[in-house]
Amino acid sequence: MTSEKEWQATVQNATVLLENGDWAAAAQLYRQAIESEKTVPELYAGLGEALAEGGKLEQAIAAYQTALKLNPEEVESLFAIGDLLFELDEDDKALDCYRQLTSHPEEAGEALARMALVHASREEYGKALELLEQARKADPESAFVLNGLGDVYAALGQPEQALASFEEALQLDPEDPHILLHLGDLQHDMGNPANAERFYRQALELQEDLPEVHLALGHLMLDEEQTEKALKHYRRFLDLEKGRDSQDLLKEVAAVVEGLETELGRSSKK
Repeated sequence: MTSEKEWQATVQNATVLLENGDWAAAAQLYRQAIESEKTVPELYAGLGEALAEGGKLEQAIAAYQTALKLNPEEVESLFAIGDLLFELDEDDKALDCYRQLTSHPEEAGEALARMALVHASREEYGKALELLEQARKADPESAFVLNGLGDVYAALGQPEQALASFEEALQLDPEDPHILLHLGDLQHDMGNPANAERFYRQALELQEDLPEVHLALGHLMLDEEQTEKALKHYRRFLDLEKGRDSQDLLKEVAAVVEGLETELGRSSKK
């Protein structure tokens, strides 16, 4: 049996490995610790996080479920299970997880917002808006809820409402690059390329390795006929994107890169 100090050190070391992208080594650390200490929910939750980072979603769910059995109040594990089920397209099971969390006053706002995201993915925008308004009442200071509202308003073709929601979300959490990404996307859609680029650049200042921001900048630069800049961002996207469901998108972007490189090569020969 390990001491609490030892397994906490395992968590710290594994966290560093995950930050460096070595999910397999982090998972191995957690497994070794679990062999000595089988009743610490934090170790199973950490293993779940590592496995999820590596795309082992079913195994990750099993690890989180063990953490939850050991500590039924481990709400972060229940959130994680819901998120992974959603990623696996098991929407109804994900909704069940989030629904359980609505009984926790401190978690109700985020749980309702995540339920809304599931319904929005089904294009059930009326239900999504209803849940997001409930979430806002439960947690009026949540940037996550306001960001979700912005997404739904944008999908409904209501850019002014979307803009107001995103801007309020950014005021609450100016360090969230995803809010800046969404503001950039909205400005791009509204025909404001300079504003879009400004928000994308701000997002990269906060987190330089976000593949979706590089993809968005690639599209924007291409629209602005800045081919070399577009290529730079598309290539960066191809380097960074590791999502398990991204193979089709990666092929599409790789084909665009190949076409742009050919076009530039022809131009240089003229």
